[in-house]
Amino acid sequence: MEKILITSIGRTGTKSLAYFLDDISGVQCFHHKEGNKDLPFLFLSQLKDYSNITTDYLKKRNKVAENVKANFYIEVNPYFRFANTEILQKLGWKKIFIVRHPKSYLESVYKRTLFTDEDYIINQFPNDDDPFSEKWNTITRFEKLCWYYKKVHDYILDTETSFYHFEDLVKDSDTLKSLVETIGIDTSKINSFKLTKRNTSKQYKFRHVIKGGLKGKATKVSPLIWSSLTAKERETYETHCLPLAKRLGYVL
Repeated sequence: MEKILITSIGRTGTKSLAYFLDDISGVQCFHHKEGNKDLPFLFLSQLKDYSNITTDYLKKRNKVAENVKANFYIEVNPYFRFANTEILQKLGWKKIFIVRHPKSYLESVYKRTLFTDEDYIINQFPNDDDPFSEKWNTITRFEKLCWYYKKVHDYILDTETSFYHFEDLVKDSDTLKSLVETIGIDTSKINSFKLTKRNTSKQYKFRHVIKGGLKGKATKVSPLIWSSLTAKERETYETHCLPLAKRLGYVL
């Protein structure tokens, strides 16, 4: 059985991709469920001090995969974005990353709670040797999101992980077919290479309003307005995100 990990920074159509892959004969695909045990892994996997904990967790997921009766087990899980490539290879996994242009990613994630006071997912913070750590409490949410975009994609590029563009996967059937071929699945028996759009924004917003109401807080999800950014925020985006976008193959 082939074991594949597909991961991302989030907001990259992974749910649609999981449904598409799970419909293929001989494939069982798992998509992470919000609030499950993967959450601590997202935080701990970034810290070298907890490498033993994250390794043990990878081994647990590996046992789940090996008990699956299918030719391919695919874990589509953004919480595994920092999963150690070397350990995955030792366990027999292939790792693929889905990337997205920083502009559309920031617009999408801005409607979520990441790096807000109401973020109920374990936040990600810079290490002490990271220049951002000293000013973390004074920078804006937008700057924190730019920092995290850079952190994740620097890691992907530095570890030479295979990646696909989110934009191409949702618009170009040939790119989706290429991804399926990279996994090793026989494409001759697949009739259509098209992802069904599954926009979870409204559903997420509704759940967030309910949770906020239960906590006695009024919740407001505001869109990202580029024209309202400060000069410092624009500089952060231009210096931290745009060079990465170019390295990822986007035309600026």
